[in-house]
Amino acid sequence: MNKATKGAIAAGAAAVLLLGGLGSYALWQDTETVTGGEINSGELNFAPVAGTANWTETSVTPNVTLGADPSGFLIVPGDVLEYSTQYTVNWAGDNLRASITADFTNVAGDADLAAALDTEVSVNGGTSLPNGSAVDLPLTTSPQTISVEVTITFDEATADLIAQNESVDLNDFTLTLDQVRP
Repeated sequence: MNKATKGAIAAGAAAVLLLGGLGSYALWQDTETVTGGEINSGELNFAPVAGTANWTETSVTPNVTLGADPSGFLIVPGDVLEYSTQYTVNWAGDNLRASITADFTNVAGDADLAAALDTEVSVNGGTSLPNGSAVDLPLTTSPQTISVEVTITFDEATADLIAQNESVDLNDFTLTLDQVRP
């Protein structure tokens, strides 16, 4: 037998002895039950308050109330539409914070007009932030009624014949309530 074979056999025997000692002969063992109690998950949901949705054209004085349906309004560059409504937020949870965003990705219509509309979101008369920014909700009691304003501005720099005689369907935008970590 050559030296390499003898060395391999010796290494294999040592490995068997070492592995055999890992799981053997632990004769004493103790287990204790941990006290802790039951935990429950919280909730976060919201629903519109019936009859509170309203569209207003705010770039003129006095403002023009369009009601719950702005259909028929002919928007021009520089016009500002504000959608205001109320939602009831039901929430429960330690360390729970939430934010709200408006999503216009499903708004159907003509591309040039859709591209010329800038949106902002605010809650309870707070600071308007560009859409896509998280607007933190001041969750204090549950259920809680919040006022949401979504501002849509037709970019006044829209020039030439861009976005003329076009339409977008504002029925398809959504508001999303998301939990955010503190």
